[in-house]
Amino acid sequence: MKKANLAVLLFTCVLLLLHIVVQAQTNAAQISGTVKDAKGAGVPNASVHVKGSRAVAVTDAEGHFVIKSINQKKAVLQISSVGFADQEVSATAGEDVAVTLQDNAKKLDEVVVVGYGTAKKKDLSSSISSISSDQMNLGGVTSNAAQAIQGRAAGVQVSQTNSAPGGETVIRIRGGNSIKSTNEPLYVVDGFISSSGKDINPNDIDDIQILKDASATAIYGARGANGVVLITTKRGKTGKPVVQYDGYYGVQKVYNKPTLMNAQDYMKTTNAKAVENGNPPEFSATELASNTNTDWFALATRDAKVQDHNISLSGGSEDSHIALSGNYFSQDGALKKTDFTRYSGRLNFDKSYGKKFKIGGNVYGAHTYSQYKTYDGNIVPSNALYGIYFTSPSIPVYNADGTYATRKGRDNPIAWLLAPTNDRFINRITASFFADYEVLPGLNLHLNAGAENTATKEGTYLPTTLISGSKVKGQASVNDVSGTTTLWEAYANYKAKFAGKHSLSILAGVSRQKDITQIHYTQVQKFPTDEYLYNRLDAAAERIGASSSRVEVPVASFYGRLNYSFADKYLATFSLRADGSSKFGANNRYGYFPAGSLAWRMSDEDFIKHLNLFSTLKVRGSYGITGNDRIPTYIYMATFGPSNVSLGQGSDAYNGTVITRAANPDLQWESTSQLDLGVDMGFAKNKINVTVDYYRKKTSKLLMDLPIGQWWGFSTQTANAGAIENKGLELYVNSENISNKNFRWNTTFNIAWNKQRALNLAASKSIITQTANPDGSVPAADFTKLEVGQELSMLYGYVYDGVIKSGEKYTAQPDSKPGDPKYRDLDGDGLITAKDRQYLGNANPHYVYGLSNDFSYKGIELSIFFQGALDYNLYNMNRLLLETYTGTDALKRWTPQNENTDVPRNGYFTTKYGGYINSRFVENASYLRCKTITLGYNLPLQNTWLGGKIKNIKVYATVQNLFTVTKYTGTDPEVNTNVKYSYNDPQGTSGSGTGNLSSGLDFNAYPPFRSYTFGAKINF
Repeated sequence: MKKANLAVLLFTCVLLLLHIVVQAQTNAAQISGTVKDAKGAGVPNASVHVKGSRAVAVTDAEGHFVIKSINQKKAVLQISSVGFADQEVSATAGEDVAVTLQDNAKKLDEVVVVGYGTAKKKDLSSSISSISSDQMNLGGVTSNAAQAIQGRAAGVQVSQTNSAPGGETVIRIRGGNSIKSTNEPLYVVDGFISSSGKDINPNDIDDIQILKDASATAIYGARGANGVVLITTKRGKTGKPVVQYDGYYGVQKVYNKPTLMNAQDYMKTTNAKAVENGNPPEFSATELASNTNTDWFALATRDAKVQDHNISLSGGSEDSHIALSGNYFSQDGALKKTDFTRYSGRLNFDKSYGKKFKIGGNVYGAHTYSQYKTYDGNIVPSNALYGIYFTSPSIPVYNADGTYATRKGRDNPIAWLLAPTNDRFINRITASFFADYEVLPGLNLHLNAGAENTATKEGTYLPTTLISGSKVKGQASVNDVSGTTTLWEAYANYKAKFAGKHSLSILAGVSRQKDITQIHYTQVQKFPTDEYLYNRLDAAAERIGASSSRVEVPVASFYGRLNYSFADKYLATFSLRADGSSKFGANNRYGYFPAGSLAWRMSDEDFIKHLNLFSTLKVRGSYGITGNDRIPTYIYMATFGPSNVSLGQGSDAYNGTVITRAANPDLQWESTSQLDLGVDMGFAKNKINVTVDYYRKKTSKLLMDLPIGQWWGFSTQTANAGAIENKGLELYVNSENISNKNFRWNTTFNIAWNKQRALNLAASKSIITQTANPDGSVPAADFTKLEVGQELSMLYGYVYDGVIKSGEKYTAQPDSKPGDPKYRDLDGDGLITAKDRQYLGNANPHYVYGLSNDFSYKGIELSIFFQGALDYNLYNMNRLLLETYTGTDALKRWTPQNENTDVPRNGYFTTKYGGYINSRFVENASYLRCKTITLGYNLPLQNTWLGGKIKNIKVYATVQNLFTVTKYTGTDPEVNTNVKYSYNDPQGTSGSGTGNLSSGLDFNAYPPFRSYTFGAKINF
């Protein structure tokens, strides 16, 4: 009902805006005309501005425009469009104007955002990928900036740990650098360093620059090692206010559903296995006679709605500009009770006072609500997918009295999916303000100050309708997390040209930032009623947990950069940043991060011009050092904890305090040095552009827990030790294949290869991670292994050799029976032991790529986008359990009557040989996915529509995840269950973490879905 009311409100707002527009004066003079390219084709979305006034128009799909309310007979029109040279023409009111734009042969003159400034693309000597708003993956279920750039930039891998609405998205730029720290890039939105940059409304974005090499990222020092994503949001332009509505509505449908046994097959198979193992049947004759046949997956999933609505208003005068936008995004979960909703708004503005002084600001606010579940690869009941996949279909959902049905003292998976309350609310607000002042000709001063606050509240309630909840009479928890960042920066930039051919730009700045995080957690139980949920913790009779913390991290920084150009052909850039942070020990509180790059615009040399081959040709190289400071706070300090102390035999125990972690005042930044060699080429008047990069990164001083003598009272100490290398190649190609009056076809292709290896693990010969156990009858098992020379997340286990046949004597497994799994004796000692394990595959793709083709024919537009990854593996634990318990493959198990099979008689958990981490379930996950297809049509409007106030209407339809080409047998090759792991090595180092060391698990992930959406974009 609320969504229906919201739709009515949005519709009313649109009508109100239309009414306001219609009330404008319509009897003044007007200027009309057509804007075409050199080949006579109409240029859509070109800006036509009456010089010296606020009057502006945007051309339609055929290049036509009309500017009304002109209070002058003659005027000068300023016309601009992406890819064309700006032009001014004279016009007379009442007469049509024909304008022909010339291709901008120097597309590299385009200005791009870099750290603390802008630069012409032709002047860049570093590796930067640019993605404009019309290149992003908008529409469908795209809800954040990270999803919008997937597959669009070479060397940038984007994946979701799960496909749940509002699920976490992970970005890796040129591979992962760290074992213990995050590998996520830094996000900077409109010059403000933001912790939530990738989660903003993607419809607000004008363009994104991804800084990849050290020359580009070193200006961000201790936070630049994982790359930097610079996001610029849309701003107002000179001219009349422009109102735009862009919205769509659609449906999501689950595909790749698991093939599950019916109840009769499941009960008969389970009973047969029990009897074979000398146990009584699990299901009685009464149960076997029942007609209950529950399809848990079908009951848990649905066709789900998704909708997105954006309204924006922008415009401005010669000295003032404003852009205002509002967004509503709602995605119902394809898995029930996993919905996500976001409301957001943005205000950008600026004001110039004369030619020297300018002020402005950016304000963004968002509220999100989600119903979250657990998808982290464990078997706890709250992990709903585990029960949905592996619960007996012989159990009904409800009893006759309407209560949830149970079996063996356990609730069924639909009860666990629907009954608990798991709410997450996130409120974000970011506000930053700037001032620019031209102190002297060529010398500008920039001041920037802002703050960001993210308040997250998670409320849970376990009701008494569940067995677990009834035992404790209801259990509730509230977790409040508040994060605040304050930032102010000041920098000066001096630009000068001298002696005719020399150009110089000098930047010097200072920055101060403080991050404050506060956490308050409370868990209680024993409620008089379920009605309170988590909203009345005081009504509970028993508190079972409470904690709170406050952490402050101040950062002080100084930075500088020098750009030099000779004859506009020979380019050099040098930068240095110093960062000081309270996260590190007193002996290494400050870190210093230098970088430099050189470039040569060879296309300006006569010997290259005479080749008549290149439109542009630039070679460049860079080297620099960056850092990674995103580690747990205060780990350089000693920590203390309570301990009971006995003063002698038979004496009482006394409460005491002991050191629980050793201090390390020498702890410092993880440091990444990077070499980049690149070439930028343009052909056929820059209709074909090619960029090739080779890079080599070495991350040293890795933070690791190293073993120390037990006499200290603890076994490890966090220290800087170890090193990892990433090296790779990137290729980016953009081509304008066909461009004439009626038809255009553009293609963009990118592919990147990355190879990672550990160079040094200090005292550790190897680090082995353990995954969560897939079944309550077995413990966790070794999952990945890291050694020097290998990459992170290398899957490690036994080699599966089928099943032992009747009459077969396999001496390496002397106690095995026919039908048991058979493992290869790799060391040849005649017995299957832990020494018979080997590397089974790598979980990190060695290749990631994207391919887009954009077509337009008159008013029709078609965009087709593919993306994929190659040369990597996933461990399909879902398949392991489906084959053992509930999947139809379990019907193929070995029996004396079915010898010709590779499916063991009783799974992989009952034999003492080998293990369930084996090669049978390590699969090639390489894939090619048709990610997005969008078909649009620009309606041929007449000027009579609402008095000519509607400039353009585009209707479109989008399909996401239409098909996937892969050999992977799981539900989705993109999945990467966010597995929580423990690790250890032979030297005694141990710990726990998430992700970096143990990617590659497919277990209980959110079901994949395909989306179909229909929308419209209306410009007023």
